[in-house]
Amino acid sequence: MTELVRAELLKLRTIRTFWWTIGATIALVPVTVAITISSAGRSAGLIAASLDSTEGFRNVIAASASGGILMVLIGIFAIAGEFRFNTVTATFLVTPDRRRVVRAKLIATTAVGVAVGVAASALSLAVALPWLSARHVSIGSHVADIAVVVCGGIAATALSGVVGVGIGALVVNQTLAVVATLLWMLFLENLLTNVKPGVGRWFPGGAVNALSGITPAHAGLLPPWGAALLLLGYAGALAVLGNRFVMQRDIT
Repeated sequence: MTELVRAELLKLRTIRTFWWTIGATIALVPVTVAITISSAGRSAGLIAASLDSTEGFRNVIAASASGGILMVLIGIFAIAGEFRFNTVTATFLVTPDRRRVVRAKLIATTAVGVAVGVAASALSLAVALPWLSARHVSIGSHVADIAVVVCGGIAATALSGVVGVGIGALVVNQTLAVVATLLWMLFLENLLTNVKPGVGRWFPGGAVNALSGITPAHAGLLPPWGAALLLLGYAGALAVLGNRFVMQRDIT
C-alpha cells in the first residue's frame, strides 16, 4: 500500500495543474488576510465585528482554510485525470484491485491536503499576527481561537481533497466535474443559502466555514465538532459511492 501511495503522490507532482493550484492557494492567503483586516467591521459578507472580538479575529486567520476549494480540484484531478488521459487502464493493469488504487488516491490526497493546510495556516499566522498586533489586538487573549481555526482549517483542507476524489470517481469527465463543482461551490450554494439561510449550515461550504472559524452574515453555523462530522460524512459518502462506481465501470 505504501508503494501505491508513493506512486499516487508522484502522479500528482507531475501534473502541471497541481503546482499552479498549490501556488494559487498559497498566494491567496495574504490577500485574504489583507482584505479581511481592511474591511473588518464594515463588510456586508461578515458579521460587523472588531478585530479584537472572537468573530473578527477568527475571520482574519480563517485564511488558513483558503485551500479548501482548490483541494477539491486536486482530488478531482487525481482520479478524473486518469480517465481523461486514458492512463487508468495501465493503472488498473498494474494494480487490478481497484479498491486499493482508490484508497491510495484518498490517502495521497489527504496527505497533500494536510500539507497545504499546514502551509496555509503558517503563512496566515505569519502575516496576520504581526498585523493584528500593530492594530493593538491582544494576541494572547486569542490563543484558543488560533488553535480552533488552525486545526479546523487543516481538517477542512484535508477533507476537501477526499471530497474531490469522490466527485472525480463519480463524474469521470474531468471538465464536467470541475465546472459542476465550481458552479456549486461558488454560486449555487451561496444562492440557496441566501434564499434559505437555515439550510446553509448543512451544506459542505457551511461546514467548512464553521470549521475554519468564518462567521458569515447569516451565521447559525454548526459547532466545530458538528461541522467536522458533517464534512467527514460528505467525504465518506462520496468516497464510498465513487469507489463503487469505479469498481463497476468498464475500463477498455
